[in-house]
Amino acid sequence: MESSTYLYAGKVINNRYRLITPFGSGTLTQIYLADDIRVRKQTIVKVFDGTALNGEDFQKSFQVALQDLARTNHPNLIKILDWGSSEVPYVVTEFLAGGDLRAMLQQDSSLSIAQITFIMMEILKGISYLHERGKVHGGLKPENVIFNLTGDLKISDAGMRNISSLHSSSESFTTGPYLSPELISGEPLSPADDVYAIAAIFTELIDTKLAENASTGEAQEKDSEILQQLKSAFTSVRSAKSSERPSASSLLKIASELNIKNDKPALLPVESSLNLNLFETFNGEPEVIENGGKPNFKDRFSKAILYLKSHLRRWLWLLVMGILIAGIALLINSGNEEEEVRLQVVPEVAGLQTADLINQFSDFWVLEEALTREDGTQNGEILRTIPDAGVELAEGKVLTYFVSLGPELRTIPLGLTGLTIDEAESILLESSLRLGATSEVPDEKVAIGLVIGPATSVTELPTGSEVDIEISSGPELRTVPETLVGRAYESVETAIVLEGLQVKRTEVFHPTIGLGIVIRVEPVSGSQVLADGVIEIFVSKGLEPIE
Repeated sequence: MESSTYLYAGKVINNRYRLITPFGSGTLTQIYLADDIRVRKQTIVKVFDGTALNGEDFQKSFQVALQDLARTNHPNLIKILDWGSSEVPYVVTEFLAGGDLRAMLQQDSSLSIAQITFIMMEILKGISYLHERGKVHGGLKPENVIFNLTGDLKISDAGMRNISSLHSSSESFTTGPYLSPELISGEPLSPADDVYAIAAIFTELIDTKLAENASTGEAQEKDSEILQQLKSAFTSVRSAKSSERPSASSLLKIASELNIKNDKPALLPVESSLNLNLFETFNGEPEVIENGGKPNFKDRFSKAILYLKSHLRRWLWLLVMGILIAGIALLINSGNEEEEVRLQVVPEVAGLQTADLINQFSDFWVLEEALTREDGTQNGEILRTIPDAGVELAEGKVLTYFVSLGPELRTIPLGLTGLTIDEAESILLESSLRLGATSEVPDEKVAIGLVIGPATSVTELPTGSEVDIEISSGPELRTVPETLVGRAYESVETAIVLEGLQVKRTEVFHPTIGLGIVIRVEPVSGSQVLADGVIEIFVSKGLEPIE
């Protein structure tokens, strides 16, 4: 698709999305700022080249891929709002007006260590979410990191590489320093490719945007220490071997721990992404591009009436109108219902049970269930639909309804071992989890009073869940073995050492117990003692010699 020719600018897709102005282009796609004329809301519409991507196989694969992407829901990922694949394949996403990271890199303003750390954490949160669900972005670069006007960050085009790869000549989503060595050599896409791109973005931020530290003394020393630790963490990420790169979640953990030391970052220097010079004036009525709907008989009839009225004389116009009225009456009385399209408004489904929705509407629409997780929702709750509530939807069309599996899953952070309870609680809160009950458990390595780790084997819990923590009570008490008295010293020594205890040998004369035989032990058998405690073994030296 030629980027220099905006093929769809000014047109309306699916009677809903008016493409206002180009926002970018690729080998097979053009991106537009659009107006959702039903809800009066600005969106982004990505239009795929319909001549290159067609056929039943593409249509089916396109639908499956987009349904899968629509289930991906995270605060740091751009939401997919709608899609279609009939005459013109397209995808609709939310619009953020604060520009992208590339624009921020090109500004004169600089960024602090705290601001750079914030940007990297937000990117890592979104990418970690994808990786944990078996997905890879595959095209991460500054152009995909989008801001709203308050500085919140979201990643765009997650999964778009897979959509474009449905065509054999799909475009390369990642270029320049963001492309990993294995992708250059043609190896399959993997999470390590995203991690490599993240490291490239970090390096670019440090090299081009890091502010000269105007602070002095302790503050400057702290910033310098955090910077060095961040650089150290990202050193192995640029490794040519993908197996040597850490995961996005482990990088997020490191960045989160370092961020605790940062001062609160100032608002990011975002600028509006709306360039009024790009807006064009389109004469006449916008061309409507249908996407799978039936011909709109009412609209076509109205246009024909207007045309005839403007071109015919008054007497001839009355004659034609009489003929048309008679024809319409005949059409109605003939019972021909081929042009009839039954419409119904999509209801508000929030709080409705799945069974109720199916019972009420399965005979009118094709219902498709999509499972998702969102903070603030409960398991089994219906959240929303595509199309949205209030939109008219024709009979037989697909109504996708999203059912909550509960709040977002949050990964229980690693590295809690050896921390104090307060430190562990702080890290849990950073991960949107809470400290639960604590229980004391003996541990051979962790010092008394420090955290051993979570008291659960699961690695993820819903947002706001309590994480029970095990606290070390020190090494487990040892029990002095039984039946030691009357045995040879060597066997008794072995039995005590195997219990994790130390031995002190004391030799004494005894008139009746033979040489080398244990007379008694202190503490006595069955006693509970600390690990590495000393057990004194009294060993017979035999009969005391007579002088």
